[in-house]
Amino acid sequence: MKTYRSRFLTTLILLVTGVLLTLGIVLGQLFKDFYLDSERDRLKEDTELAALYLEGGDLEAIQDYVRQIDDESSFDILLLNRRMEVIAGTPFRVGSFDFRMDAASIPDDGTFGNETREDLIQFTKPIELSSGDTVYLSFIRYVSDLEGVYDRIWLTIALALIFSFFLILFVLHNLTNQFIRPIDEATIVLRELADGNYRARVYELRNDEETGSLAGSINVLARNLETISLGESVQRARLESLIEYMGAGLLLVDERGIVTLVNRSYRDMFQYDDLMIGQFYHGILPSPDVEKLIEDVYLTEEPHRRQLSIRTGFNQKTYMVSAAPIFSDTGMLRGTTLLFNDISELKRLEKMRKDFVANVSHELKTPLTSIRGFSETLLDGAKEVPELRDQFLDIIQKEATRMQMLVEDLLELSRLEREDFHLDFTPVQLNQLVEEVCLVLSQKAEQKSIHLESRHDGEVVLQADMNRIKQVILNLVANAINYSPEGSRVEIAVEKRTDGSYLIVKDNGIGIAPKEVSRIFERFYRVDKARSRNSGGTGLGLAIVKHIIDLHHATIHVDSVEGEGTTFTIKFPIA
Repeated sequence: MKTYRSRFLTTLILLVTGVLLTLGIVLGQLFKDFYLDSERDRLKEDTELAALYLEGGDLEAIQDYVRQIDDESSFDILLLNRRMEVIAGTPFRVGSFDFRMDAASIPDDGTFGNETREDLIQFTKPIELSSGDTVYLSFIRYVSDLEGVYDRIWLTIALALIFSFFLILFVLHNLTNQFIRPIDEATIVLRELADGNYRARVYELRNDEETGSLAGSINVLARNLETISLGESVQRARLESLIEYMGAGLLLVDERGIVTLVNRSYRDMFQYDDLMIGQFYHGILPSPDVEKLIEDVYLTEEPHRRQLSIRTGFNQKTYMVSAAPIFSDTGMLRGTTLLFNDISELKRLEKMRKDFVANVSHELKTPLTSIRGFSETLLDGAKEVPELRDQFLDIIQKEATRMQMLVEDLLELSRLEREDFHLDFTPVQLNQLVEEVCLVLSQKAEQKSIHLESRHDGEVVLQADMNRIKQVILNLVANAINYSPEGSRVEIAVEKRTDGSYLIVKDNGIGIAPKEVSRIFERFYRVDKARSRNSGGTGLGLAIVKHIIDLHHATIHVDSVEGEGTTFTIKFPIA
């Protein structure tokens, strides 16, 4: 594409060339006519001067004079009689010269004659002889003799025009460099800006105020555009990052039903890839209910929100799906946006809360019912019977103790789950702590003829909360004793290994079914509900154990075979 400068220069050069050529032709013709008129005047003057010199002379003398000047002059001279016959000065170029002139028509001051011929100029003047007769003196100048002069005139004009052309071209070049070139450069920079290259700049060091101001204004515009573009790029990157990594799955469908955008969360949720972009939404969404939701948005042009259960592979999850229409500035429906929020964890927590409330209510209802029933029986007269009174009061005391234990365990769990709960970390001799627990529970083990054994493989010192670790060991060993038959064996081992310190509690009790192993740390979950309740358990012990272990950044693992026994292995990180 030609620049503005080149187009401007080309136009001016063509214009100047045309003007100079026209001027040259006109000047050449004017110079030619001027020179021709000058030759005519000169011819007339020469003829008049010769006639004046020859006036009143003798014919023979005049003839000799004509012959003499004819040989020496650069033009032809003819001497004619009244019949227009040549009587002197007959040059070879004249030859059969046709002088069709009427002598009577020639005035005394002479005239230009023989106008029928364009190749010569002729001036004729009458001369009166001494004899009283009249002859005619005619000077002839041939146009062909002037061609050399014409050539020099044209050459001079051509050289002058060529010099003028290059002079004008030089001036135009300087003018365009001063005025047009900045505009041309500004045009190029503006094209770059239009194409998105906001780093383009115009050279500003100009002597003239106008072009310098133009360059400065364009550069200010370019800098502003670059700043706006940079800000827009940052905002676009932020928006793309927000859309791509937001916790909810996002899906955009245009007015034709074509999927135009799918973010990373959606792909991770439903295991889709970018190939679904550009496809019609029907048949590629994770559930027909989602398709129905999109159709409802198109029909009503209003937002819709539904809780949907969607199966992905072997997992069934619950999503809160929000669908909203997208409108253009003119109010036309341009598509639909769908937002998928995974609320499976919230539903699970809600179910746990409901189960927790139900379990607490159930656990409290049983002792309260017993206490109320036996107290009413005592009030109805059983207190008068000492055996019944003591039996009923003993039951009431046990149920009250059980309620107290339940409340204390609930409070303990509440304290452990608080965000501001802190452990009191001190160096703890794990071996010594195990021996203390065995001593505390030895009597309980002897009541069931259970052999309680401790084994130590190296001294283990932990940075831990001693009371909480002791509580963990007490719970695990007490559970092992409670769920083990009489005459069995419970082993507590402390081992120091290269990857950490281990506490192992192993029993030969009833064991745990494989499907229940993952649930034993839930609140109020009991493997053998009747036996656990009879043993005085609240169903919160293992939940408390799990919380304490997590707070110590340790791990607990369960290995169990139903009918053979259970092993709890706690791994403490290296101090």
